[in-house]
Amino acid sequence: MTKFLDPLDSAFILLETLGTSMNIGAVIELEVDDVTDPKERFELIERSIAARIHEIPVLTQRVVRAPFDMTWPILVEDEKFDVSRHVVRAALPTPGSPAQFDAYVSEFLSRSLSPQRPLWQLLVIEGLEDGRAALVMKVHHALADGVSFAETFANFFDVSPEVREPGPRGDVDEEEPTVTTSLGLLRQAFARVRRRPQLLVENVVSWGSRLYEILRAVITVISVHGRRNATPHQPSIFEARRTSLTGASGIEKSFHRTRVPLVDVKRAAKARGVSVTDFVMATSSGALKRLLDDRGDVLKRDLIAFVPINVRGEGDTADLGNQISGMLVALHTDAADREERLRAISSDSAKTRGVQRRHRAKIFQDVPRVLGPTLLSFGGKILSAFGLFDHLPMANLMISSVAGPPIPLWLSGYRVTSAAPFGPLLGSFSLNITVLGFEENLEFGLLGCADRMEDLSTLREYLFDEAMAYIEATAP
Repeated sequence: MTKFLDPLDSAFILLETLGTSMNIGAVIELEVDDVTDPKERFELIERSIAARIHEIPVLTQRVVRAPFDMTWPILVEDEKFDVSRHVVRAALPTPGSPAQFDAYVSEFLSRSLSPQRPLWQLLVIEGLEDGRAALVMKVHHALADGVSFAETFANFFDVSPEVREPGPRGDVDEEEPTVTTSLGLLRQAFARVRRRPQLLVENVVSWGSRLYEILRAVITVISVHGRRNATPHQPSIFEARRTSLTGASGIEKSFHRTRVPLVDVKRAAKARGVSVTDFVMATSSGALKRLLDDRGDVLKRDLIAFVPINVRGEGDTADLGNQISGMLVALHTDAADREERLRAISSDSAKTRGVQRRHRAKIFQDVPRVLGPTLLSFGGKILSAFGLFDHLPMANLMISSVAGPPIPLWLSGYRVTSAAPFGPLLGSFSLNITVLGFEENLEFGLLGCADRMEDLSTLREYLFDEAMAYIEATAP
């Protein structure tokens, strides 16, 4: 049976242009035995993933788009699926330093996923210092958001060193032939309308209802923006100003990571009556302020961060695809000191998080439905071709905080010791900071445009310094 991607999932496919990075994932390190043969280790990981791949059907399905994107894309089974094209092996040259590792990961993340195959890849990297091994897991945002990414790949991992047996394979439904080509998809869409002409009326009514909701939301935003200081704790899409951080990303990406002790972060946050997410925002704000000062970039307005929000209901974490909204957060870079900055961010969060979550979740889903696949695809290409993303900053960067697994994990019998996440670069964003709590650490993953963020390693150092400053100022 033909499985159409939801409009929001489709948007990540249709808006993809040269330079955008619509991928999410994680950089994972494994605890390996000194005597483990690297070739045997890789083959064990590859066999384990191949044995369990049927438990995650979306990872054996490829995306098919209609001519001129006249319908939403669909997922079809890849009849030529070969796990060896998705699980690949590489080694760093001696000595396998952190700088070499970051450079290799950056190059891997700069490469687009092949649209001819299922949109994911897992890179096994060997030759790190001290004989360590690492993985880079990359999946297209159309298949998962931050929450469902963890669920998507969870079946590859175990909760103990004992490698579990794969689950049984389900029956394949072959009653209805599946469309596998672009023209076939278009023919099927016309056939559906011929069989049920009322679909046109239903779609028009649904389209009109969603358009009304979107227009009402836009008018509300414009009205609020016209009243100075009407919502001092809630920035609007008109408030972000261009900085040296702003602008569409180029093809080449840069990746860096750092971590701080999670127990110390929780202690520092609790002592101040704030959340870990507030801590992340304040830490990022302080680091960005120092970076822009280094660049001589004078801020005329506060930095605004776009923060994705999970809108899943209770118990819906296993649902794949994207169920996200987004909120805009003022980073209070103009605050006199870091403690004042943290208090201001926490105060804003308490006042607006619920409001933005409720009001914007539906709009986030409705906009792609109203625009439709053709206009969405064409609009993305026009914005990119004329460089309009550089002049239309909705926010200055993306910051995302993702809850990590509450228990230790193993992959093919090897303990996972760290997991630094990374998020997408899309639209006018050339910097994404994604944070994950994993075991004993709060892991920061930084992905940036290599041209605009040549000093990304400096930002990494500033993030660590800012986080440790809060921790060291906290009474034991």
